[in-house]
Amino acid sequence: MDLGRGWTRVVVEVGPGEAELVADVLWQFAPAAIEEQDTADTTVLLAGFDDPAQAAAAATAAQALSVRNVQLVPVTDDGLDGWRAWAAVERAAPFVIVPPWLHPPAMVPGEHLLWMDPAHTFGSGSHPTTRLVLGRLVSLITSTTTVLDVGCGSGVLAIGAALLGAARVDGIDVDPESPSATKANAQRNGVGASVHASTASLASVAEAGATYDLVLANLLAPVIVELAADLASVVAPTGMLVVSGLLSDQWEQATGALTGLTVADVALSDGWAAISLRPPPAHERPNS
Repeated sequence: MDLGRGWTRVVVEVGPGEAELVADVLWQFAPAAIEEQDTADTTVLLAGFDDPAQAAAAATAAQALSVRNVQLVPVTDDGLDGWRAWAAVERAAPFVIVPPWLHPPAMVPGEHLLWMDPAHTFGSGSHPTTRLVLGRLVSLITSTTTVLDVGCGSGVLAIGAALLGAARVDGIDVDPESPSATKANAQRNGVGASVHASTASLASVAEAGATYDLVLANLLAPVIVELAADLASVVAPTGMLVVSGLLSDQWEQATGALTGLTVADVALSDGWAAISLRPPPAHERPNS
């Protein structure tokens, strides 16, 4: 999840009689407008924000009300993609993230060029949470590492892992546009054969019994808490989970839900945190 720049829509699905309360909470974050769409048994609220950080804060507040579903969606329905005029090269060591319509800067030894067009998904590489996770990859990727990127967006984290030599990278996201964006960017970076993207749910991956050496989850704190059990279950016994999208003074509240995993590393930047967690050693596990 990269919050990026530009207009963002918070989409909240609520049950009967909940719309007014949730709308009141959303209005506290100063959206430009809130649209209400009613169906037979649910109401969808769509709140538009010109500040992605405000949108993220509003989504967190709505999630705390235990509504049915909350999503952050980039606003692209003007058809102009005007944000591209302000796109810039982003350095996220060891990567230099470059929109394909710009020229790459001079590279220094050890840097990796990462072409990235987020299209209509999250993932420009500009947000501190994305940079924090990218920075962790160097010490965690080998030629045999399998990676799961939960909420892959445009694929920036998945592609970063592949560029560092990961054996296989799977990206999943609820956004229906995410797989095509991730696949296009993977091809653009020459790692199309090792990066695979779909709209499979994390629950379905967990139910299938799949595990990965490295699991990446750059998500909002309430979403990490909601997915905690499945996130922990898809980490291989000797693997690592890296979660981000967490405020630096509140990360313990979210990671506390990841029972069975212990904190191995905390990285901080610009008020945000990325936390690396691992399963306990074999001799400390129940029934070991």
